[in-house]
Amino acid sequence: MNNPLAPSLWKVLQRLNASEEHMKFTLIYDGQLPAGKNKRSLYAAKIRNSIHPQLRDLWDNHVIMRQLRHEAIVNNHSFVDLATQGKPPSLPDFSGVPPTLREDQIDLCAPISLDGVGAFWPIVRKELYLACQIDILMMRHEDPGHLFDADGDIDNRLKCFFDALTLPNKEQAQAGENPCSDPLCVLLQDDKLISDFSVRTARLLGRTEKNQYDVRIQADVTIKVLRMFGPNQALMGSQG
Repeated sequence: MNNPLAPSLWKVLQRLNASEEHMKFTLIYDGQLPAGKNKRSLYAAKIRNSIHPQLRDLWDNHVIMRQLRHEAIVNNHSFVDLATQGKPPSLPDFSGVPPTLREDQIDLCAPISLDGVGAFWPIVRKELYLACQIDILMMRHEDPGHLFDADGDIDNRLKCFFDALTLPNKEQAQAGENPCSDPLCVLLQDDKLISDFSVRTARLLGRTEKNQYDVRIQADVTIKVLRMFGPNQALMGSQG
């Protein structure tokens, strides 16, 4: 039986079913990450500030993120079958400031203000129907094993790191150092938007002065589109 769908629509549906078609990037943290609970908010704030420049760079310089900022305030979108045009399309680079909001519009990528603290700018957020997978390589000075003793408690270290990736509540923000930027870029609006994660550990080498709390974390992030609609379709098909 012949396929009743138009070729352009069929291509779109095939694209949506391709699980590998998501935005991917890597975040790096190089510093101290204690296992204790007492200063978790303090260290989370330090890590949040250290990761901010990487996420700001992503917002400002990755064409897909620039497109997301523009399309988050546009109401109408349509798919175009570019294959019939006979030449590569000239795609916009979405440079420049996103268009000014009209009174009947909202910006789904707008920073989120926290009273008395400042504004935070998450990428993965509920309004955009996004989630993310985080695959972590944590390098540390401990020998293999020692994952759950007082100094090497991976569980508490991960909780602190995930706190650092997430928009804090007011109490958490006030317990840590002040944000280094307004708005401060964070990965997640809520840690419930982490769909799954994995953790590997390795030996941290090459330092003459060793602190038991020193870590180097490589966090490979895959943004997942839970429900595609106009504002988030730019994230489909990007490999970073």
